Amino acid sequence: MIPVKFDFLFETQKSVVKLLDNSFKKGRLVHTYLFEGVRGTPKLEAAHYLAALLLCSAETKPCLKCPDCRKVMNGTHQNVIVVSPDNNVIKKEQTDNLGKEFSLKPMDEKSRIYIIRDIDKATMAAANSLLKFLEETGPGNYGVLITENIHNVIPTIRSRAQIVSFRQLPPQTIADRLTALGVEEETAHILAHISNSVDECLEMINDGKILDLIELVKKIAESILTKEKSPLLVLHEEGKFLLTEPDKRIHNIFLDLMLAFLSSLLYFNLQQNQKIIFRNIIFDLVDYQDLSPRQIIERMEKILDYKQKLQYNINIDLFYAEMLLAIGV
Repeated sequence: MIPVKFDFLFETQKSVVKLLDNSFKKGRLVHTYLFEGVRGTPKLEAAHYLAALLLCSAETKPCLKCPDCRKVMNGTHQNVIVVSPDNNVIKKEQTDNLGKEFSLKPMDEKSRIYIIRDIDKATMAAANSLLKFLEETGPGNYGVLITENIHNVIPTIRSRAQIVSFRQLPPQTIADRLTALGVEEETAHILAHISNSVDECLEMINDGKILDLIELVKKIAESILTKEKSPLLVLHEEGKFLLTEPDKRIHNIFLDLMLAFLSSLLYFNLQQNQKIIFRNIIFDLVDYQDLSPRQIIERMEKILDYKQKLQYNINIDLFYAEMLLAIGV
C-alpha cells in the first residue's frame, strides 16, 4: 500500500476533518460511517485519519508521528483492516472473513477499524452478511464504508451508517495539482474539467489517448471556426484512431472535450475569460469567432443529444458523420 498522506484531505475537506475531530473529542463517534463523494475526493485518506484518531498513542490526537500513527499511514497497523473489491466485486467471503476477524479478541486494548472500499459493489449475499456483522459489532470497533455511488448502496446499509458527504473539488484545485506535477497548463485545465480526480487525469495521460483526443478536438474546432476544411474531412485525416476505437468511454471523453471547447467559446463571447478552458486555441482563433451565444448553445445541445445515442449500438462512422455535419454548418 502507498503511504497515506493527509495534506490533500486537510486542504480540500476541512468540514469532514472538523466533524471527525469534534466527534472524537466529544466522545460522539458512531460505529459505522459511510463516506460518499465523487472519484478523486480523499475518502480513503479520511478513513485512515479516523483510524489515526482512534489509535494514536500521543496525548494530542492524532499526532501523526507516533508508532501507531505511522503504522496507520503506512498501511501496516494490525488493528486496521481494508477490504477492496475482488474482480470489481465485494464478495460474501470477504465480509464473512471480516466478521470472523472481529469476533476474535484483539491482542491489545486498542480500537479496531475496518474500511470497505466501493461498498456499492457488494453482492447481495455480501451485503446481507455485512448487515449481520454491523448489528453484532462490539464496543471499540469502528467501520468506514466508502462509495462513489451512494444510490447503489442498499438502503438497509445506508440506514445503519452516518453518511458523510465529501464536496467535489473545484477544477482549479485539480488543475493546480496537475501543473505542479509537470502537466502543461492548458492541458491541466482541460483535464480538470472532465475529471475530478488527479489520479484519473494522470492515468489518462499515461494511457496516451487523451492528448491525441485534445489535439483532434482543437483541429476540428479550428475547421468549424475557420471553415477552411470540413470537420468530417479533418476527422478522417487526423482521427482515424477514434473511428476504430471500440471503447465507448473514449468516445464519451471526446464528446466531453467538444463540449468543453464550445463552453470556452461561449465564455469568450460573454467576456468571461477566466472560465475559458481551451485557452490557447480560443485566442489564436479570435478573428474567426463569429458564432453567436445562441448558435454555440445550439451546437452544445446537439452534442448532448449524440451523447445519449452512444448508449446504443451504432455505426461509429455514421454517428460522427451526422454529428459533425450537424454542428459544422
